[in-house]
Amino acid sequence: MKYSNDQFKELEDQLKIADKSKEQLRSKIMKSTYKNKKSHFKKYGWIAAACMLFIVISPFYSTTMASIVEKVLPISITPNVSDGQQNPDLTSKLFKLVEKEGYTVNSVGTTPSPFTIEISLVLKESTLKQAKEDLESKITNYLYENGYDEYELKIIEAPEVPNNERGEDSKKLYDQVREIVKEVFASYGYAEEAEYELAGIKGTDATTIVTIDMPDHIEESKEIIADIEKEIELQNLDVKGIEVNTFNLEHRQQDNRWSFISSDIYDAMAGKSTYQLAGLSYNVKKGHSYVWIKTDLDEPLSQEHIEEIEKAVQEYLALPETKEQIRNDEYTIQFLLKNGESFVEITS
Repeated sequence: MKYSNDQFKELEDQLKIADKSKEQLRSKIMKSTYKNKKSHFKKYGWIAAACMLFIVISPFYSTTMASIVEKVLPISITPNVSDGQQNPDLTSKLFKLVEKEGYTVNSVGTTPSPFTIEISLVLKESTLKQAKEDLESKITNYLYENGYDEYELKIIEAPEVPNNERGEDSKKLYDQVREIVKEVFASYGYAEEAEYELAGIKGTDATTIVTIDMPDHIEESKEIIADIEKEIELQNLDVKGIEVNTFNLEHRQQDNRWSFISSDIYDAMAGKSTYQLAGLSYNVKKGHSYVWIKTDLDEPLSQEHIEEIEKAVQEYLALPETKEQIRNDEYTIQFLLKNGESFVEITS
């Protein structure tokens, strides 16, 4: 049986419930979610909650409301960097949320398949048990409000880090070498190149080697390395030698740009059961950027969901901030089934 838009509207009106009732129902669902460590509900607000309530009464409500729920929240892909400012992602937002509760955060991270959020705390006067009691419901509530319905949450205590003077010495040496490298590259007219991480150190105190990544278009590479060696000697730094590796700067720049673009797309759908994201990979080959977003799906999503993905990605790619990142790059973005077959492909 097909239903008209007016009938859908009438159904929604019939399912409206008072604010107090909605809040009670929402609290009941949240308690169940917290108990199971992982949500098994589509957290799309009160319409989804109403769907869970009426599913017992009639199959009609289950089928129809599922169709409505699918249309409630469109995919929103936002650039990690906008107008030169870093946009907060899920991990940074959770970092602030936990800090606001008075806890010292060591780190917040996510891993795919299963989508796991791990929050590491530096515990001083509190115990891990108390921290979990204070934080889990608030974090789960935040995730609920933002559409995350398939995830595992881990709150752990950060391991104690011993006072490592040797590590501090290595960091100080790296900072000194990096500054020398930047100044020498800039003196030859390569200030833009110098903004990339071109310097590194490896080895122990007795055999510390400075590594230099040299862009392959620079003709004065020998002179630059000689000047870096002289400056290291003048500053009497404990370095035993310099190792030079060449690379293509344009390739690296494109690779860096697409690391942000691919992450933006992946992050918008991770932790949401509809898409079952399982991993992300990207590669730049002969100037063409390839992005593969892997899922645990055995079959393609519905045509409606596929169109929603395509629409969201295209809108994201059309944003001024994203266009600035893409430049003139050719690209292919694919969503893959569990068997590796593509079911969504977007190309330039």
